[in-house]
Amino acid sequence: MKIGILVDSSTGYLENEHKYKNVRVIPLHLIVNDKDDYLDTPEDIKKNNLIKILGDGHKTSTSQASPGELMNKYEEMLKEFDHIIHMTIPYNLSGMHQTAVMISNDDDFKGKVTVIENCIAANCAQLLTIKFAQMAEDGIEDPKEYQKESDRWGKGSFTAIIPSDLQKMSKGGRASSLLITMLKMMKTKVGIQWLDKPKKLGMGRTYGAVLDKMISALRKELKEEFVLHFVTLPEAKKTHMDQIRKYLENEKIDYVEAKIPNVYPWHAGIDTIGLIAVEKSLMPKK
Repeated sequence: MKIGILVDSSTGYLENEHKYKNVRVIPLHLIVNDKDDYLDTPEDIKKNNLIKILGDGHKTSTSQASPGELMNKYEEMLKEFDHIIHMTIPYNLSGMHQTAVMISNDDDFKGKVTVIENCIAANCAQLLTIKFAQMAEDGIEDPKEYQKESDRWGKGSFTAIIPSDLQKMSKGGRASSLLITMLKMMKTKVGIQWLDKPKKLGMGRTYGAVLDKMISALRKELKEEFVLHFVTLPEAKKTHMDQIRKYLENEKIDYVEAKIPNVYPWHAGIDTIGLIAVEKSLMPKK
């Protein structure tokens, strides 16, 4: 049985940057000022100068792929693959997961699509995508094995962000407007761990104060040796990013830098950063 892997653009996975022929990406939608709708693809972002629009402070939001777009993608992939493993953006971030479950139970797709239950986000999901691709190449056909692998990653990974625009986040309904306004006035930074129910890790006036709490939480949660990714947009303020690099270097913490998927700063601000850690035993083969 030939297995195909489907993910969305919230993973940051780009097909032309990887060697795997069994992975496909469905783009989410980036919305500007509640009316202009663009696909979350490198081509649309470059053509429409969307990162500048984000930095200029326009109202930005996202939308899931439509049921019709998803059905078309399933039909297209099933011409090439016998079974689809679909890992959506986490269900606590979008209705995409619920839509996928509904469509996968349609008579045309039942038994041919497995939707993975997960709360794995951003670059962590990108790394798991690569792991899934390697599993498929290695001949693993049982969909249950992919769910088991996702469950292992849920326990053996850590994802946290420091949003740069709390006001923008508040519009998503994740915090009271009064609290956000007070924090903004105080220029307070907040570290948030992404879980089934997102958890505040700590607040502080400086990156160092918040990073202390994030790294402490990370070391408590992951008992094994891990690989740390520091993720941000290339367009983020260099002075801010240099502060984070200096902190990690002063603490003698090894890290890899990578680009954060667009949908996260699209909701949390252009200077949003993430720390993604995965236990080494789980990491995909190089």
